[in-house]
Amino acid sequence: MLSELLSKKTINQFKKYLFTGLSAAALEYGLFNLLIWSGLATYLAAHTVSMLAGFFLSFFLNKYWSFGSLGNTARQLTLTGALFIINLGISNLLMYLLVDKLGFISQLSKLGVMALIVLWNFILFKKIIYRS
Repeated sequence: MLSELLSKKTINQFKKYLFTGLSAAALEYGLFNLLIWSGLATYLAAHTVSMLAGFFLSFFLNKYWSFGSLGNTARQLTLTGALFIINLGISNLLMYLLVDKLGFISQLSKLGVMALIVLWNFILFKKIIYRS
């Protein structure tokens, strides 16, 4: 498994995954801040809405570009959607703990939570959702 994770193909996929992730993260973080600073949403509502926007951008870029998957789109969207719901639940809990219980500012908490999601999603995408 380690040799597969260090293969040229996997490294190239990871580079594309990171670019895709940065694109989705920019959309997600920008929308999060826009909703917060404009007063349109609380930090948890803004977190949820911005994650949803990032989810759709990330799904299509990862499916067709990062992993070049020709697999069943409905299956992949279902699996990615299930992962999104798990990520949303865990990340909302982490946001609540970081902001309300530990007193961190929401913008820094959001960045930390986003970084954690990136790490665990790559392996799940590669091994389960977009496997070839």
